[in-house]
Amino acid sequence: MLLKRFTKLFRIGWAAKKVRASQSETEKLLAQRALVALLADARGISLKVGQLFAAVEGGNEFQRLTDSLPALPLKIMLPVLEKSLGFSPKVIFKNIQPATAAASLGQVHLAEFHDGTPVAIKIRYPDIANAVQTELKLANLMPNIGKVQEWGFDLNAYKQTLFNTLQRELNYRIEAQTQTTFHENVRVPRLEIPRLYDEFSSDCVLVQSRATGVTFPEIIHWSESERRLIAETLLQTLFTSLFLMGDVHADPHNGNTFYNHAHNGTMVTLLDFGCTVSLTEIRRLALLKLIIGCRKKSAVNPLECFVALGFDAQKLAQIQGALPLLSQMLLRPFLVDHVFNLSEWQLEKNITDLLGEKRWWFRSAGAADLMLLMRAFQGLMQQLQQLQINLNWWKLLEKSVGNALLQKARDVILSSVNLIKTEFKTLDFASQATKLHVNITQNNQTLVALTLPAEAVLDLENLVPENVRAALEKSGDCDLSSILTRLKLDGLSPQILFEYTLNQKSYRIWLA
Repeated sequence: MLLKRFTKLFRIGWAAKKVRASQSETEKLLAQRALVALLADARGISLKVGQLFAAVEGGNEFQRLTDSLPALPLKIMLPVLEKSLGFSPKVIFKNIQPATAAASLGQVHLAEFHDGTPVAIKIRYPDIANAVQTELKLANLMPNIGKVQEWGFDLNAYKQTLFNTLQRELNYRIEAQTQTTFHENVRVPRLEIPRLYDEFSSDCVLVQSRATGVTFPEIIHWSESERRLIAETLLQTLFTSLFLMGDVHADPHNGNTFYNHAHNGTMVTLLDFGCTVSLTEIRRLALLKLIIGCRKKSAVNPLECFVALGFDAQKLAQIQGALPLLSQMLLRPFLVDHVFNLSEWQLEKNITDLLGEKRWWFRSAGAADLMLLMRAFQGLMQQLQQLQINLNWWKLLEKSVGNALLQKARDVILSSVNLIKTEFKTLDFASQATKLHVNITQNNQTLVALTLPAEAVLDLENLVPENVRAALEKSGDCDLSSILTRLKLDGLSPQILFEYTLNQKSYRIWLA
């Protein structure tokens, strides 16, 4: 089993290398198709990786792994169901249909009880548990190289997160408990979660009420009003499950959601609760406190919030001055009181401009389980962009969690962070500059008076006229590059950045 599984994984790795090395779109497409075929055949962890590509990128060959993966024949799956029940399925089911599609660890068969009640039966693949255990053993052989080694990623923590997640997904009893918890606690208008029939379920079989509807690709051409209802429902579901229940659905691929036209509005049915991520109350309150502090520019220390979320304090100490501005970049949709246009959220570019290679330092500081939370957010962002719907995030957050929880987050006192002595400054939101001022005067007359958001300072070199930059470089009086590097490390505290006179014109730039 180990050798056979290793051979499959080796072929997948080789195919993935060919995708990366493709020189043209046609070559890339053909390489992707070959990789998709191998992932579909392997199922297990390998297939889940492909589904993650589909969720994050969208509109590519990997989409086939969520929409049309060939199912195993019914005759192969029925013995698993019979063994689970302890008697012939014919005793309780009038009919069981062959599955039309499959997932990474199991597949769903539509059926009916003898009284005509329509249900869905999720059956785990025979021997998939052994295959996953084999892949987990191979995962332990992953080398600590590249970015993982260079920036100190806790590879063992990521392996453990992968192990724990797959163990939960393989046990349908745990999935049933999670689904029941969601059903009872996530109250969002237009959201449905199927009812479970626990008496017929086991660790390898899940029997639930039948969900109907279309999958995500079919709704992107629905009316704008319906797409808006769907977008609001998806975002409120994430907020409600994260902040109120503390458990987030972390498998956002297209096969896990159905959509319906309904007499009282569009309905969203959420399926497959095998992969979730849980956050303790203090971690959830820390995230809310970070959002609120960033919005209000209050005396909230982002370092304490990130550490309470599970980040490594000593690693963050190296970039703590940049944390207020980094928080603004990460939380930008929450910081405005109007509809936020997702196309304006150039998160990766902005973080790279701010931190450069140190962005890997920030990522390596995060707890391994936050990877699953980011996966949930990334999947939702992809869906909102495909729906072409922009929303008021703050308004929907307030609606989802309520004023009482927001006040609790404001009032919560987080543990102070004790750091080994560091040269870098601690900066809270209240002490960060909010505006960048650019003034040019001549003979006591103002020629230019610009007021920009403080983060515009990241483009400092382009704000300074070219002739002034050349003069500064020649004289050595002021090094704009060094100023920018210092600001990125120390943060945007109020200060005069430089004053300079050239050809009777005085240039003054400062943060306030």
